[in-house]
Amino acid sequence: MVWIVLAVILFTAMFGGVIGFKLYQESVSARLEAQSIHSREAAFLSETATRSLQETVTALNVAISDLGVVDPDAFDNALLLRLEPVRNIEGVTDVSYLAPGAEIPEGLQQIASRALQAESGLISLPAAPGQPPAIGMAVPVATPAGEVGAVIVQISPDALLPAAGSDFVAILVDAEGRPLAMQPTRAGGLFSDPITARFGLPPDTIDRLAGSGEALTGVPVGDQEMVLAAAPVPFGNLDIVVVGTPNINQGAWMRTRILYGLLFIAPVIFAIGLSAALSTQMSSLKTARIALGDSEKRFRLAIEGARCGVWDWDRKNDSVYLTDSFARILGKDGAQMLSGAEFLALFNQRDRERVSAAIRGSVRAGDIDVEAQASGIPIWLHLRGRPWGDIHDGVTDRLVGVAIDITERKGAQARVAAAENRLRAALESMSESFVLWDRRKCLVMWNRKFRDFFDFPETALKPGMSYSAVEQGAARAIRSVQGGNRAGESFEMELKDGRWLHYSERATSDGGLVSVGADISDLKNQEKALKESEQRLRNTVEDVRKNQQRIAELANKYEEEKIRAEEANRSKSEFLANMSHELRTPLNAVNGFSEIMLREMFGPLGDSRYIDYVNDIHTSGQHLLSLINDILDMSKIEAGKMKLQKEPVSLTEIVEQSLRLVKARAEEKSIRLASTLDENLPDLTADPRALKQVVLNLLSNAVKFTPEDGQVSVRSFTYEGRLALQVSDTGIGIPKEDLPRLGRPFEQIESQHSKSHQGTGLGLALSKSLIEMHGGEMTIESELGEGTTVTLIVPFDGGESEDQDGLETTDPVSDEAPIVAGDESSVETDAA
Repeated sequence: MVWIVLAVILFTAMFGGVIGFKLYQESVSARLEAQSIHSREAAFLSETATRSLQETVTALNVAISDLGVVDPDAFDNALLLRLEPVRNIEGVTDVSYLAPGAEIPEGLQQIASRALQAESGLISLPAAPGQPPAIGMAVPVATPAGEVGAVIVQISPDALLPAAGSDFVAILVDAEGRPLAMQPTRAGGLFSDPITARFGLPPDTIDRLAGSGEALTGVPVGDQEMVLAAAPVPFGNLDIVVVGTPNINQGAWMRTRILYGLLFIAPVIFAIGLSAALSTQMSSLKTARIALGDSEKRFRLAIEGARCGVWDWDRKNDSVYLTDSFARILGKDGAQMLSGAEFLALFNQRDRERVSAAIRGSVRAGDIDVEAQASGIPIWLHLRGRPWGDIHDGVTDRLVGVAIDITERKGAQARVAAAENRLRAALESMSESFVLWDRRKCLVMWNRKFRDFFDFPETALKPGMSYSAVEQGAARAIRSVQGGNRAGESFEMELKDGRWLHYSERATSDGGLVSVGADISDLKNQEKALKESEQRLRNTVEDVRKNQQRIAELANKYEEEKIRAEEANRSKSEFLANMSHELRTPLNAVNGFSEIMLREMFGPLGDSRYIDYVNDIHTSGQHLLSLINDILDMSKIEAGKMKLQKEPVSLTEIVEQSLRLVKARAEEKSIRLASTLDENLPDLTADPRALKQVVLNLLSNAVKFTPEDGQVSVRSFTYEGRLALQVSDTGIGIPKEDLPRLGRPFEQIESQHSKSHQGTGLGLALSKSLIEMHGGEMTIESELGEGTTVTLIVPFDGGESEDQDGLETTDPVSDEAPIVAGDESSVETDAA
């Protein structure tokens, strides 16, 4: 009954839809016709306005063409004469020429500025208070003098918009949709707001309609719905908008609706009568269908709830029927009718023979009960069935049974087996022993470590053994047990093989027991080693305490020795000061009187041997005075009391003065003196007296230890941002093993040649100390028999940046006697 009603409703809906669609087509056709009329009207008006504007543009271009050949004096008159045809064009209200440099009238300023900037040269001006709307055009004009003027043309918008049909209202609008002209004219004049805002339309409606050529219906104008169409004017972004009535024949439209209504009602009445007759015939089948449906529903729910299907094998026709539930288990779409071979092919190859054998033996066995896997898919089935019908010669005509999906059960069994294997593998990989007991304290599971720890044979342990039996067998491998014996406690046990175990037992949730034993032999060994280390640490602490006492005693002795050393140093300083005074006073007299006698200031000495004796006396006195000065300076440096007075000095002057002092000695031995100094080097900040003493010491040593016809050279250069000075000679040289001894006070390097030269060994030591006080360094390079090179490297600031960590530089090197008191022999110092 329901489907008949639904069929009638569906027929009524479909037929009504067809009738409605036809009415909709008729309505759309009428509306499209009205839109087409309005669109054509807008296009016609746009074309008319375009021709008017094109005529004006053409006339204006003709008027300003070929102006380059016009006489400059008659240019303005000629241009105005040419513009006369433009003035006569209908709709042109004014034509003006703006000469270059001329003042622009106030009314033309806005038109000129905007029109000249516009790409088309044409602009629209909406209505303003006291001014009607206007269309302006500006064209630049080149004068014969090379200047540029402009021609301004004003056009009336009303002249561009011809009269529209009686059913239309035509409006000329600008780019913003504001009206410029309207036909027929409106009694209240033009409205100022955009036309889209006035009609409640989106802002881009006019541009969209003008671009597509379509029209818009249902535009509310007052209490009526109008049709609106638009067409573009290709000058100055202008559009023609046409608004009019739809012009639909209402009488014809009403007759059409009545006709389609009758066509709809007649078939519906016939369908209702037919459905009533059919419902009467179908009511008798309703009860039987409901009963059959209930029975089938119960059967399907039982089959699907048990995840099984029914199969029915007709042995006579060799056909097997599979219900849809059976087919769905195997991934089929619905119920299937298969042959016997096709039915057996549904199962895996290894299970197919078993299923076939079970079916063949079903008469003798009385039923079928076999498990098999489906072919090609991971589905397991449990087939159960019985013969049905008469048995002839041990064969039945029909077999009926069910196929139960046991895939989940098989999967669960596989997962349990895999989990058990993983658990056993994990237990075997443990480094601890593991034993599991059930609630009766019978053995359930153990691992290899438990068997190894307690030395059980391979077959000694078996599931089900009692706790006491296993404990008795493990006692043979245990030497001692330390800790509690109650269940749940942890304890330690020592095995007979020397290993230690930490053993713990915990109860399980089902009342069983878990025993775990960990090998703690390493921990026990570490504990033993820790105790030994602790004892050694106590012994070490005692030794440290004793050493601290000895160190305290040594510190007291050091303090006493330091006090005695300081007293000795003060005694040495007092001795040197006294010696300086006691020795210099007679030496000054000896040197002074010997020099007077040597120069024979009061008359000749007589015998020439007296002159030699006096010269020897004077030379020895000078040498002794120089020696005393060196000793005093060295003592001051060692005591940290040497003070430098640094000032900018010229290295070139210092070297030249020193060369002059050793020149006489060098000439006596025919030694060549060579100087290569960099004149571009800046001045050096140093104590000039100390620097001169260092350079003179090096030159004197070089001349002293250079044989005749040798050479001594001096050169200066910049090295790593510092001043470098090298003194080289071709003298006797110094063995490499003796080089580290040079620069130590009172050190002399004995050689065959140096034995003939006297000296104290203070020259190089004093020079090195003075250079280091300037923040520099001194290096010596020498080859025995080839010569020696001494290199001084001094910062240009004389070590000022290091003065806070070094020596103070306020006083001169010494206020004692000068370095040179006579000739060059007084400055001799020794390297050997």
